[in-house]
Amino acid sequence: MKALILLAIVTLTACGPGGPLGPTGGGSGGSGGTGGGTAGGSGTGGGAGGSRAGWRKIEPPADFGSSSTYAYGVHCTSAEACVVAVGTGTSRGGAIHALGPSGWGERLVDGDYEDGPLGALAMQVGDFGFLGFVPTRTGLLARVTSSAIIVSARGDITQKSSWSAVRTGTVASGGTFALNATLTLQSASDTDWVFVNNNGFVYSATAAPSPSTVWTQLWAPTATPPVPADFVARYTADKTLCDWDISTTAQPFPSQSFWAAPDLSLLIHPAHGLNQNSWRERNNKENEFGAVKPGVCLSTDKGRTFFFKELPETLNVSSPGPFGVTCLDADRCFAFNGTSSQANSYLYFSTNASQGKASTWTKATLPAGFATSTDITLSAVFFAPNKVHGWVVGNNNRKPLLLRTTDSGRTWTDVSGQVASLAQSDLVNGFALDENRIWVVGRYGFVGTTDTAQN
Repeated sequence: MKALILLAIVTLTACGPGGPLGPTGGGSGGSGGTGGGTAGGSGTGGGAGGSRAGWRKIEPPADFGSSSTYAYGVHCTSAEACVVAVGTGTSRGGAIHALGPSGWGERLVDGDYEDGPLGALAMQVGDFGFLGFVPTRTGLLARVTSSAIIVSARGDITQKSSWSAVRTGTVASGGTFALNATLTLQSASDTDWVFVNNNGFVYSATAAPSPSTVWTQLWAPTATPPVPADFVARYTADKTLCDWDISTTAQPFPSQSFWAAPDLSLLIHPAHGLNQNSWRERNNKENEFGAVKPGVCLSTDKGRTFFFKELPETLNVSSPGPFGVTCLDADRCFAFNGTSSQANSYLYFSTNASQGKASTWTKATLPAGFATSTDITLSAVFFAPNKVHGWVVGNNNRKPLLLRTTDSGRTWTDVSGQVASLAQSDLVNGFALDENRIWVVGRYGFVGTTDTAQN
């Protein structure tokens, strides 16, 4: 065990030159192969089952069928070459699996503490879950429940040899990355990296993750003491600064609580979202600094400064701010709220988010009754590459919820009936290869797919 802990890098099989997300990485999201490798269903997964309006369910492995198991994310480089991220509450631990049209394939990365290498590498006891994927400039990042390790793939994402893990590094001011889930990791160049985890800090480094990489805290206004150190003076002089927690907390884990452009031209997160606090709230400064309002926090200087942009939403519940944010590029962004027991579902979009606090946000049209329902949860937004056809996943009174847009997110139609007979419960994320071929994932390890989404 001691020898394992001392490893600088653990390669899950064979690691290519440069390490995970390193300077020799491939294009965004991994190049992938059209053959699908082991993703075609020869592994532990079951076959496809059931269909409605072109949809079919890809049955999960038997040990991923409990109520505590979530398929948190899916990513494809072709219709035959996909991967799915799983988090479980069982002793098995989570995993990244290959996924093909006919079934689940090989377990590519094992989150089980006893069987997999991640525990020794992270120097952390306990199983690991996988919360989704983030395409980056240099490969495909897997979000892990411990940000002490970076797990990523280059090349054919359905092959175990394409996946590797590395220690994240150390924090310049002390502390640790362990026990906090990874939100994102992006790099504008080989010497310009930004890392964000659920501990509420934005970090920067001048080298790729490695045991010797030192990360500097850039922004965390609600930390004690705040970062930057002069935040209070700066906020007193400029109330347009964002004083909100970076991270949000919820179960299941939010799929889209932070977004960063691959070139770091824009970073964005919710303000007054679920379980978020502001510096003024923590210091009882509401009267002096004004009422708390929902909105988003945006940075256009690679995380050194975040500014607040208000959303004109009624403050009628305890957490009216966005539950999640995501972007298609540095201008086309979405902020959405919808959490069960709160009658406050909405979705806003911007076409000029790169303008930061000068950006404009427009409220989209959701199906009738959504804004007043206490049963609606919106979990994630995803689009086809054409940025015209998109989907929202979530749940309606714990039943699967699926919305569709064909006008770039201005209006949304409820098409939940397409998957109602396939999914038992929540949908939490999805992926679109194009406007017809999409995948959705959720509770009980559910994976559903169709190649006729526009029908």
